[in-house]
Amino acid sequence: MFRVKRDKQAFFVGPDVEPVMEVPDGATVIFETVDCFRGVVENPEDCFSSYGECLKVMDVPCMNPVTGPIAIQGASPGDFLAVEILDIKLPEKGATSYIPNLGMFSSPYQLTDDLVPDTRICKIDGDHVYLPTSRGDIKIPVSPMIGTISVAPKKERIASFKFGAEHLGNVDCKEITTGNKLILPVNSEGALLAMGDVHAVQGDGEISCVAVEVAADVTVKIDILASGEAEFAGCPQINGDEFIGSIGCHFGNAISENIKYAYFDLIQRLKNYYGFSVIDAYHLLSQVGEVRVCQVLGNHQAALAKVRRRFIE
Repeated sequence: MFRVKRDKQAFFVGPDVEPVMEVPDGATVIFETVDCFRGVVENPEDCFSSYGECLKVMDVPCMNPVTGPIAIQGASPGDFLAVEILDIKLPEKGATSYIPNLGMFSSPYQLTDDLVPDTRICKIDGDHVYLPTSRGDIKIPVSPMIGTISVAPKKERIASFKFGAEHLGNVDCKEITTGNKLILPVNSEGALLAMGDVHAVQGDGEISCVAVEVAADVTVKIDILASGEAEFAGCPQINGDEFIGSIGCHFGNAISENIKYAYFDLIQRLKNYYGFSVIDAYHLLSQVGEVRVCQVLGNHQAALAKVRRRFIE
């Protein structure tokens, strides 16, 4: 068992970012993550009038620090990583915050013009999160997920809060959770895996730009896969016992385009690895395909397309 400490933070991912640790193929690793605010939001009074003020208080170049990266011995371009999420250990509280001009309803929709900066500290007790409101605490089942997880992209450094099809990143996909397995391409020696931005709970689209943000201990098992084993078609994959899914995460695209990317990828997987013709896969997904809207925030518009295994196996 390996452990990457919480102080090993990075704000960029890339082939030139030095790994903080090297682990063997097949290793189980605990990533100690910080929340997207780097721990500076602890009370309801901790509010920000703008994204810029938030960064100034955090004393960082961008939000969403990741823990790592770590190098996996033997991982080389052309390989793939299987990252199985074994456990996400949550703290006793999390934070959510409204920051003006962030979120789905910032200009030109005007909804947020009359809103002021607002922070809610949410107690986490067992299987529930408690969201404070003027009507009292709303009891919400916990649904922990990893908001940001990535390998290094091929060439240039990319801020950890962005995403892309070749490295994944900050897609805020709720299916990236305990019991499921990510399949990611390896673009550089060692792969350089990093993760952070864990959420105790998040709605589809994360419409305010902030979920219930937490520090967490994330336990994963990491395996190197050859091309044939990965059954890869082009988009990052998240697969579970009951479904297979493809993540449309081409940065800057509208949500409709990334849904297309995700469904196109899923069709190719059904054709290449499950024995369907293209037209059969098209018909099938038109009837039983499912879409998860991950983000709808400016250039951050990612989506998951998935299909239940009972229809394809």
